[in-house]
Amino acid sequence: MTERLEDILKFRKEKAMRLAEEGVNPYPSVTKRTHTNQEALEGFDSLQGHEISLVGRIRSVREMGKVCFVHIEDGTTRIQVLLKSDNVGEKLKWFLKNFDIGDFFQASGKLFLTKTSEKTLEVSEFTMLAKSIRPLPSDYYGLADEETRLRKRYLDLLQNPDSREIFVKKAKFWNSMRDFLQNEGFMHIEMPVLESTPGGAEARPFITHHNALGRDFYLRISLELPLKKMLVGGYEKVFEIGRIFRNEGISTEHLQDYTQMEFYWAYCDFEGLMRMIEKMYQYVIQETFGTLSITARGMTVDWSGSWERVSYVKIFQEHTGLNLLTCSDEDLKDYCTTNHIPFESFAERGRLMDIIFKKIRKTLPGDRPVFLVDQPLELEPLAKRDPNNPKIVQRMQIIAYGTELGKGFGELNDPLDQRSRFDAQMKLREKGDEEAQMIDEDYLEAMEYGMPPCAGFGLSERLFAFLADKSIRETVVFPLMQEKQKSAKDVKVTPMAVAVVNKGASLLPWQEMNTIAHLSAAFAAREGKHLFYEDTAMSKDGQSINMNISHAIIIKAAESAESLRSLVAAAKKAGLQVSEFTQDMIESSDDKKVIAAMKAKKHSEIEFYGVLVFGNKKQVESLTKDFQLYT
Repeated sequence: MTERLEDILKFRKEKAMRLAEEGVNPYPSVTKRTHTNQEALEGFDSLQGHEISLVGRIRSVREMGKVCFVHIEDGTTRIQVLLKSDNVGEKLKWFLKNFDIGDFFQASGKLFLTKTSEKTLEVSEFTMLAKSIRPLPSDYYGLADEETRLRKRYLDLLQNPDSREIFVKKAKFWNSMRDFLQNEGFMHIEMPVLESTPGGAEARPFITHHNALGRDFYLRISLELPLKKMLVGGYEKVFEIGRIFRNEGISTEHLQDYTQMEFYWAYCDFEGLMRMIEKMYQYVIQETFGTLSITARGMTVDWSGSWERVSYVKIFQEHTGLNLLTCSDEDLKDYCTTNHIPFESFAERGRLMDIIFKKIRKTLPGDRPVFLVDQPLELEPLAKRDPNNPKIVQRMQIIAYGTELGKGFGELNDPLDQRSRFDAQMKLREKGDEEAQMIDEDYLEAMEYGMPPCAGFGLSERLFAFLADKSIRETVVFPLMQEKQKSAKDVKVTPMAVAVVNKGASLLPWQEMNTIAHLSAAFAAREGKHLFYEDTAMSKDGQSINMNISHAIIIKAAESAESLRSLVAAAKKAGLQVSEFTQDMIESSDDKKVIAAMKAKKHSEIEFYGVLVFGNKKQVESLTKDFQLYT
C-alpha cells in the first residue's frame, strides 16, 4: 500500500467530518434492519420481490462503471449488494467518495440472482451506520504474529474465521456443561470473589485493598470452600462457573485468571462421582465438537465408554522404585537429587511426591482418559481418607494427553481431621511455602455444625484448550500479557528541518532565496500533507487561513559545496530525508536539461547551492551543528 497510515487516518477523518457537514450522521443510533444476512440467503426464494434491509461491515468494493458490487458482513455471514446508478443515481458517486472498506453500511432493496448465480441485494437506498477511521489489517499491515493477534484480538476475530469459531465452541462448551448440571438437579450459586482467607487450593493469591472497609482481601484461588458451606446450609447439589485468580507463572497451559467449574454433591460417594464425570465429559465434548474422538497435541483420545482406573501409588513405584506408603522423606529427596529434579528447601513429603510425579505423568496412556486414584494423604488436605487405607485419600485426577484435565474428591467432612490438616499446611507456610493452604476458621466453624458426606469436582478452561488443540492463551479473548516493549519506530520523535545554503558560491540575494524556496518546496512535496497539524485555521470573523507546517525549519550557511556533499552523504546514510539544489537547477527550469547536465558530470563536479535535511531532531542537529546560522 503506497499511502502512509497517517494519511489514511487523516483522509478518513476528513470524510467523517464532510459527511457531518452534509447533514449525514456518520454514527447514527437507529438502524432499519429487517433480516440478518444469513436469513436473507436462506430465505432467498420466499424473500424475492420483497423490500428488505440488511446491515454489515463493508469487506470489499468492486467498481465497474455505473455499477458497484459490495460485500457486507454481519455477525452471521457475508452477502453481496449491488449499487447501480440507474437505481441510486448520483448517490453512487457519493458512495465511492465517502465509503471505505471497514465502514458499517445499511442497504435496502430486493434480492435477485446474478448471472454467476450469486444471491445479491439490488440496492434502492443505503446509508452509513459507522465510519471506520483505521484501515482493516488485511488492507494495511496484516496480523502476522501471535503477539499482535492476542493484543488486538478484535482484529483477529474480524479477519480470522477460525479464531471466531474457537469462541463459538467455547460458549457451547460452558453452556452444555451448565445445561448438563442443571438437568442433573444442580443449582448454580455465585460465590464472592474477594475473600478474607483464600482456600480450596495450593496457590499464591492476589491481594487487593478494599477502601471502604479499610482492609486487604484476597482474590479467590478456588470456588470450593464457600460452595461446601452451602451443603451445610441445606442445599444438596450446587455448582459455580466463575473466574479464579492465581498469582503464578505463565505457560501455554496456565493463566493467572481463568474460568473454573466446581460442583459439590451431598450424599454422593466417590464411585458415584466418577460415573457421573464420565457421563458429563462425554455429553459436553459431544455437544461442543460433535464427536468423542478428539485429536490434540498429536494424540487422538477416545472419550467414550468407561475409563480405566490407574493407581498413583502403583505407577509411582513402577517408575521410581519407591513405595509411597513406606518410604521416608529422605528417600524422596535422595531420588530428586540423584535424578536432578530441583526442589525447595522447605519441601516436605507432599510437595516432593508432586514434583516427582509431574515427571511421571506424561508416561500415562495418551490415547484414552484415565482416572488417577489411590493418592497419598499428604497430597490433598481437603479429601476424605480411604476407608480401607488411612494413608490414601479419595482424590482422583482425569489424565489425558499427558496432563491433568480435571480433579475430584470424596470430600472431607470431619472437622477435627480437617483442622489437623490445616495445621500441617500452616507449618509449611511458616517454612516459606507460599502455596500451602491457610487455615480458614470460618470454614471450620461451618463444618462443626455438620456437613453431609459429599463428593466434589473441578475443572478449568484448560480442558477446552486441550480439546481445541490450542494454547490456553489462544482460547482466551484478552489474555494478560507482558507490557509491550516499544521499538525505536514506536517511540515518538520530534522532527525538524535544516536548510543549508552555500555561502561560498557567492550567490546573489535572489539566488539564495530561490535556493531556499526550492529546497522547501521539494521537501514538502516528498513528505506530503501530514506535515500539517491542521490545513487551515479560522479567524474570529470566520475567515479561513492556510496553516504552515508544524515543524521547525532552520536556515544555516556552508562555506563550500564540498561541505554540502559531505552533509548529503552523512544524512542519507542516517536515513534522513534529503533535498538538494544545484547550479544546474537555478540555470534552467527544464528538468530534462537539468538531468542531462548532471548526468554529464561526476558528483564531485556538481556545484551544490543548498541542501535541506529533515528527520529526527537530534540526528539533524548533530549533523548540522558545525554550520552557522544564515545571516
